[in-house]
Amino acid sequence: EASSRLGMLRVLLLLLLTSSCRCFVATARHASARADLRSGSIINAHWMEHLKFGGAPPKFDVLEQAQAYVAATEAGGGLATHWHADDYVFRGSIVGPITGTDVAETQKGFNLLGAYPDIDRGIFGYTIDPENPYRCFWFERWTGTMTGEIKIGSLISLPATNKRVKCPIHLTSVTFDPDGKVIYESISPPIDRFEGNTKGSGAVFGLLAGAGLQLPAAVGDRALMLQQRLNTDVLSGVFGKTWSNDAQIPGWWKSKAKGADPNDI
Repeated sequence: EASSRLGMLRVLLLLLLTSSCRCFVATARHASARADLRSGSIINAHWMEHLKFGGAPPKFDVLEQAQAYVAATEAGGGLATHWHADDYVFRGSIVGPITGTDVAETQKGFNLLGAYPDIDRGIFGYTIDPENPYRCFWFERWTGTMTGEIKIGSLISLPATNKRVKCPIHLTSVTFDPDGKVIYESISPPIDRFEGNTKGSGAVFGLLAGAGLQLPAAVGDRALMLQQRLNTDVLSGVFGKTWSNDAQIPGWWKSKAKGADPNDI
């Protein structure tokens, strides 16, 4: 009798487990389908998908185009605005969104090339984004000697320090449109902030650090955000624009975050 009850218990347990497993599998399938739907919706709806141009492959070699663009910027004193599309946007972690024209004006006001005539961007490692064939990345490690004066707007001048500056490495990317023009350019924060002799400041901020001006460069830094708004929105960029006016930013750029603001979308 005990053996019979044990056998019946085993059968009931097996039926219960089978039913539970079926329920779990069905629930998991529905959850997976919902997750796939949500994931697909998010991917399809993301505003930066615009930069993939409907999935049509580029009709030019993007890596060669990126190398040609870099060569043009070096020949043009750090800029090649004739390569920019009409809807070009530059965005760094704490600078932008800003147009090519405003970038050129701000950079000219700093006189960085005059201050660092031997500057070397130390570019290497070109690679195409596996998720966007129109986008190319590369590394940069800036070095230079400050033998000239840096100007910050029309009010501040930093004298030559004769200091040899080595900035930490950062990543740059450009995205081309189907016509081979640069529509989007971005740079990352320093990848290894302990590299170099600028105390973690990279690119332009590293060059300013070499001049003795160590500026905050963290996303979400409230003091930095306040300084940027005071300079750009209140003082009309007297110390160099951090971003362009909303009316100048092309419609494809959807984020309203400016400068060091945290991401809004």
